[in-house]
Amino acid sequence: MSKFKVLSIDAWGNQDDGYEWNNWFNVGSIDVDLDAKPEMILQSMANEGFITNPTLGDVDDDGYNMVIVDKMTREPIFAIEYGSTI
Repeated sequence: MSKFKVLSIDAWGNQDDGYEWNNWFNVGSIDVDLDAKPEMILQSMANEGFITNPTLGDVDDDGYNMVIVDKMTREPIFAIEYGSTI
């Protein structure tokens, strides 16, 4: 397990792609196993106080971040930046 930055995402919706990142902010860090199942990653985010209900989220990998998205809307909310460790 390694420690990674957690980013809060300010996303804009668009008709073509759904959402795009407008801005992001470093809001902390988390120790997480990136090979874990999405449910475990979401539970770790809840245990650290970043999200309140892990069953309402999903995890997408964009090639640089594990992006925590709203399960219903797919809006990106947080990202675990695995492209760089702390």
